[in-house]
Amino acid sequence: MMNRGMILVNTFECPFGDVYPKGVWGKFRKRISSEISRNTVALASFKGDTRIFACTGVFIDFDDKCPIILTSASLVRDPGDQNKIIEDLRIEVLLPGKRREIGTLKLLSLHYNVALVSVDNYRALCPVNLERLPVNVTNDMIHDCLVNDTTVVAIGRIFQSGTLMATSGKLTTDALHVLDCEALCYTTCKTTKAGIGGPLVEVDGNFIGMNFHGMFYNEIGTPYLYREDLSEILKFLKTKEYVYIS
Repeated sequence: MMNRGMILVNTFECPFGDVYPKGVWGKFRKRISSEISRNTVALASFKGDTRIFACTGVFIDFDDKCPIILTSASLVRDPGDQNKIIEDLRIEVLLPGKRREIGTLKLLSLHYNVALVSVDNYRALCPVNLERLPVNVTNDMIHDCLVNDTTVVAIGRIFQSGTLMATSGKLTTDALHVLDCEALCYTTCKTTKAGIGGPLVEVDGNFIGMNFHGMFYNEIGTPYLYREDLSEILKFLKTKEYVYIS
């Protein structure tokens, strides 16, 4: 598949849920949905003219020097060796308003599938603060699996079109620790690969965590990494002098 001279090996263009501002977006107050729209980006990695991966990301309050995007380490992971990254990739960031800028990989953990990408020439107006707990949700409630009825919304943005999408679901405990990562939690939100790295939020707009792709959705739901775990991972990465932890 060719597009503007680029070879798209993996498209990652399948939409999910409702397109902004329709459908599930009506669950949010207008100010909240607008903030989510301004805070959610799409990213893609390229080797030459070949696109390697595309996913979603969200601006977080991490570094005063430049805007930082939280996303999935799959953006740079070598599909032939899950413990390595592909060197010399070009990262492009599709910002709100469909403006494209070059991103720079700052830190990542391949083990937890977390990456941080910086972007210049942009001001993030409402970055997520991982230290601020969601209203009516506590860490104990999440980790003790007592919030099955909490409605949450998974957000994603498509790199080629800039389409912003959302789908709602519930937090679930039915699939805890089915996969080989005890840090993962799950929801019933049905997404596609385009939603990898995207934010999971409450209807009040509070950030719950970062979504991954539910390859086994029908069996275990869509996995996400909870905000408290993300915060601890990023604190650890911030102490490192090298770029990635396998």
